[in-house]
Amino acid sequence: MLTVHQFAASHFNEKVRWTLDYKRLPHQRETYLPGPHFPLIKKLSGGPSTTPLLQHDGGFISGSAAIIDWLEGQYPEPALLPADKALREKALAIQTRFDATVGPATRTLLFDILLNEPDYLCDTFSASKPWLKRLAFRATFPAAKGFIRKGNGVFPDNIAKSRLITQAALDEVAAAVANTGYMVGSHFSVADLCAASLLAPLTNIKHPDMQRIEPMPVSVQEFLAQWADHAAIAWVHQIYARHRPVK
Repeated sequence: MLTVHQFAASHFNEKVRWTLDYKRLPHQRETYLPGPHFPLIKKLSGGPSTTPLLQHDGGFISGSAAIIDWLEGQYPEPALLPADKALREKALAIQTRFDATVGPATRTLLFDILLNEPDYLCDTFSASKPWLKRLAFRATFPAAKGFIRKGNGVFPDNIAKSRLITQAALDEVAAAVANTGYMVGSHFSVADLCAASLLAPLTNIKHPDMQRIEPMPVSVQEFLAQWADHAAIAWVHQIYARHRPVK
């Protein structure tokens, strides 16, 4: 049995969940609270303390791109990589670039809002836990706030940079999918999965793995509203509806 060690509310973790569900692979999910996860994940992985972490019969794989690569090799159908070499390289290059730039940027912008909504932030990450753990997690927020700010790059210069990166990514995606509906070629690939997952923090996906808890604070609603009319956000919802199975 495959097990993904994860945060429930994470777009990088969503990439792996999506891959597992798309390939119809039976798996378990172990959900952690951010912060307390560090020693637990580090002990499992023997190295990185980050999620997602995939556990399989042979050991552990850390990082969404590495996990997807391993899953594609072990379970090639349905394929996420185009058969054509040039298209495959293009799809992988998009994933590498979006992982490095767009994912961190959308996370920074969202956490800039969530840091001022501590109840909602804590509820988002602890919703699946027993009430006592949720209460304890919320109680640690004041002490953890600075660490959360630093870990997610929530500083004025980086917020401004992240906004530029995000806007450029939205425009790029809208242009790329205008003809075929897909980032690379005319079929769903890892490029679409990656772009849709990493842009998901800008909207409210109607999928049980990504839908935001209710009620949403006004500040979160306003954050989502500013991106809502972009063609790329409409595409994100479309690609989820077409290609994102429910476990």
